[in-house]
Amino acid sequence: MAIGSATSSSQSVSQSLVQQLRLQEAKRAAAEAQFTAQNLRAQANEAQATADREQERARSLRLDANQAQVQAGQASQGLKAIQSLSQMSSTLGNAYTQIAKAQQSSQTSTQTQVNPQPQETQQAVVNTQGQTIGKVVNVTA
Repeated sequence: MAIGSATSSSQSVSQSLVQQLRLQEAKRAAAEAQFTAQNLRAQANEAQATADREQERARSLRLDANQAQVQAGQASQGLKAIQSLSQMSSTLGNAYTQIAKAQQSSQTSTQTQVNPQPQETQQAVVNTQGQTIGKVVNVTA
């Protein structure tokens, strides 16, 4: 029976060693999985921080784009106002030229008369839209 007991004892020791090896391998696998999980968590945190920064940058770019759009609109309105003023100035210049010519022809005809008498000349005044808004009265003696 000593042989049977030795065999059974060696099997028991052998099973114990196998169990210890399995336990050590399971611990090593668990530690490795924990390490991998920590690495992945760190990468995820870094990716989230990068995404947050990029989202903030995109928000800032949208604000800059909106501000640029407002400035472009204001510049466009300013350009239209300048064009309108330029057109009005040109129209007024033409009106003044016509008035000056009319006054010159009126003075010339008055000076060429033999018996000059006070004469009242009336000439229509036209605004920038082409509407008659009054008359220029020239009283020369």
